[in-house]
Amino acid sequence: MLALALGAGPAARPLPSAVHDVETHRFDNGLTLHIAAGDPRGVAAPVIAVQAWVGVGSADETPPQAGLAHVIEHMLFKGSTGYGVGELTRAIEASGGEINAWTSFDQTVFHAVLGRDHVDGAIDALGDTLTTPRVDPDELALERNVILEEIRQGSDDPARSVAQSLFATAYVSHPYRRPVIGTAESVRRFGERELVEFFRSYYVADNLTLVVAGDVDPARVRRSVERRFRAMPSGRPTRRVTAEPAQTSPRAVAAFRDVSEAYVAVGFHVPAARHPDVAALDVAAILLGESESARLPRRLRDRDQVVTGASAHIHALRDPGLFVLSATARPRDAQDSVAGLVDQALTLASEVTQDELDKARIAAEAGLVRQLETAQGRARSVGWNATVAGDPRFAHVYLDRIRAVRRHDVATAVDRYFRSDNATVAAILPQRAKGKTAVFAREAEKRVRRALAQAPVTPVPIEKRVTLANGAVLIVRRDPSVPVVAMRAVWRGGQRTEDAQHAGASTVIARMITRGCAMRDAAAVADRIDRLGGSLGGVTGRNSFGIASEWLARSWRDGLDLFGDCILDPTFAKAELDREKQMLLDDQIAQNDNPTQVAFRLFSETLYGDHPYARDVLGTAKSVGDLTRANVIEIYRERYPVSQMTLAVVGDVDIDEVIARVTKRFGAAPKATKASIAAKATKAAIAPKATNAPKPISTASDREVYRYLERAQAHLVIGYPGATVDAPDRFALEVLVAVLGGQSGRLFGELRDKQGLVYRVSAHSIEGIDPGFVAVYLSCAPEKLGAAVAAVRAELDRIRDSAITTEELVRARSYLIGSHQIAMQRRAAIANAIAYHEAYGLGWQTWATYDDAINAVTVDDVTAAAASYLKPELAITATVRPPAKTPAAKKRSKLTPASAPRSRGAS
Repeated sequence: MLALALGAGPAARPLPSAVHDVETHRFDNGLTLHIAAGDPRGVAAPVIAVQAWVGVGSADETPPQAGLAHVIEHMLFKGSTGYGVGELTRAIEASGGEINAWTSFDQTVFHAVLGRDHVDGAIDALGDTLTTPRVDPDELALERNVILEEIRQGSDDPARSVAQSLFATAYVSHPYRRPVIGTAESVRRFGERELVEFFRSYYVADNLTLVVAGDVDPARVRRSVERRFRAMPSGRPTRRVTAEPAQTSPRAVAAFRDVSEAYVAVGFHVPAARHPDVAALDVAAILLGESESARLPRRLRDRDQVVTGASAHIHALRDPGLFVLSATARPRDAQDSVAGLVDQALTLASEVTQDELDKARIAAEAGLVRQLETAQGRARSVGWNATVAGDPRFAHVYLDRIRAVRRHDVATAVDRYFRSDNATVAAILPQRAKGKTAVFAREAEKRVRRALAQAPVTPVPIEKRVTLANGAVLIVRRDPSVPVVAMRAVWRGGQRTEDAQHAGASTVIARMITRGCAMRDAAAVADRIDRLGGSLGGVTGRNSFGIASEWLARSWRDGLDLFGDCILDPTFAKAELDREKQMLLDDQIAQNDNPTQVAFRLFSETLYGDHPYARDVLGTAKSVGDLTRANVIEIYRERYPVSQMTLAVVGDVDIDEVIARVTKRFGAAPKATKASIAAKATKAAIAPKATNAPKPISTASDREVYRYLERAQAHLVIGYPGATVDAPDRFALEVLVAVLGGQSGRLFGELRDKQGLVYRVSAHSIEGIDPGFVAVYLSCAPEKLGAAVAAVRAELDRIRDSAITTEELVRARSYLIGSHQIAMQRRAAIANAIAYHEAYGLGWQTWATYDDAINAVTVDDVTAAAASYLKPELAITATVRPPAKTPAAKKRSKLTPASAPRSRGAS
């Protein structure tokens, strides 16, 4: 059960505080410390756990290094500067504690549990072991023999052997295909040099996560860790990224051994641990085979008597893992057990009852509670979440995902991953069994093909697009997996269609659209929203205006009525207008005090010139102050008619009912005439449509602009004209920005980790109907600004002049796709994507092709994007910093000094 490893479960109660009350500290050398202090039961248990999670496992080894991480784990118990052979264990045991370690595919973990009074001693002992170990040739020879015995012992275990055979066959390139322990041949080859080089590469502070859990004083723990680990060298080891090619046909392998039963395993490739689908797959594993009452033992063993034992488990790993169905069977039933395992897995697509689903959630919660009962269990939960999932509090996220799993989600996961071209079979057969292993393997492949060919087709969410008689577009997507309905109405417009006189009008309208409609005032609308358990509000941006809402499935009909009232009959009451205008002016003032926003505004003004993108979406004090109720009504009626609306409805609805209700509610609205559409582009009071693209800056004095603010840090934007929403190379540009940005990107690694120049550095690509921008933002101490700018420009030159690596490409694509999948979990996100893609002319279904588009990006595509967008002659550098001390520097500023009164021109 993955939930046990994650410390997650589906209960409706909140998580115990120990799961998310975690203090996190990052020391100067890069070491990370997580402290889960206290006891979730409210009892001061006098026990603590100290664990060191080193980010290296067998997946980080090359083929000749197979088993090296595990050998080092053993050797670190063989002596260090402060502890002789065996003294580490004896020191912990003398404190009434225990110490041990394990090595897995993705990490090596050293763990100790002992009395709370000995926390300093445990930290000191582990620190000595991990920072100053000794490799004695004689001890290495002795330990090598111990490991060889461990390998031989594993080969005698048919359950372990069939698991290793399954992974070795399912993976053809990824290191997960090799056993964690290595092979006898590889272990015999290791000498002192190999151990020392591997240790120095991976046992560095940036690659170490310490976890301390239990009844501890956090301040004391921090001091102890800092004292003992401050000398540990920093460094970020290069993570081996080996892309496993997609499997295209079933695979099978078998071997004869001196066993009495057949051991069979069927595996399917599944995503990495953090992927949203893992929660549904975890529930599937619980339903199939993680208890005596699960389907596999109950049906295959007890009812059909095809197997003598059966189970299911998901191996959720740092990289894509395996979903494994396992069984033991009488030799004559080995083939039937393969088909039986697959058949029962497929029944989850159509036969899961609500009672079974509830039962699986209880099982997951039970695993969580058992793990949190001990200090070592809490430490393991935090350590796994931090190092594999990337967040020590990921258990809370995962619990929400488990709670959200519905029968539809399980069925979708089965349909998506339990395919014949994604299946691998491994078997260990008794030597007395008749036939040849190749014959068994071929027959197993046939059984898998036949079983999966008969798989029931899981109904996918139904979608339909209709155009109302007046021209409005409605798109409905039915997804009953969660009782939520999201609605998004979108119009082209926003900042892009405003002139300077009416800048901010769309923002005013968006803020007022739900502040009174039909017969309800603002308070009545808010009360109605709350009573329906929903949300409703206006939104606007550079390219669009819209209205967003979410409702419970049982209240969406009433929600649609209120949604329609706000669109068809907003009151725009003068008192509300005056209130919103004042709040908007306050927001403008507050924004002028934010140096990050000031830097981006200065950049936009310089890049876009007279184009509306140069202005702030909030408008100016004058443009907003001059807006009258008549202006607002006229702009809304002319710019955002129902006939030009795109409405997306996504969730637990009947598609035909939505179409009928929307048609009745909005179908009678008049169709915009060609004359009225043309008038919108020419009538000054109604904001002429802007079509002029950003103009490149050509003069040297214009390419560097400054603004002086009394702040402790300097803020900088270096940017270029960017892509449009439909640019063919926009996905390559996204990958380019991902390679530059993020905590594992080039800019963070060079400017923060290596040179220590900045606190924040990020890269951005903002698209638009007209060209947007691509930019790098950073904040740093003013005295480091020159070095930081030089470093950014050097990285931009490097990525423009030389190709990125394949490893960087794979990382960036994985990050973008994972982030997109996480973002698209909510029905509101899907409704947004459908509505915007349709309104912008991209096609309402193209949102679902994002993963394929990103995966299609090549190294050459990124190189071309860098050459196209990162042109030095088009670069704009906008700097916000404390006042310069030299007259020359002051003279270079194009803007008013910081001491001048605030105005729109100074932001």
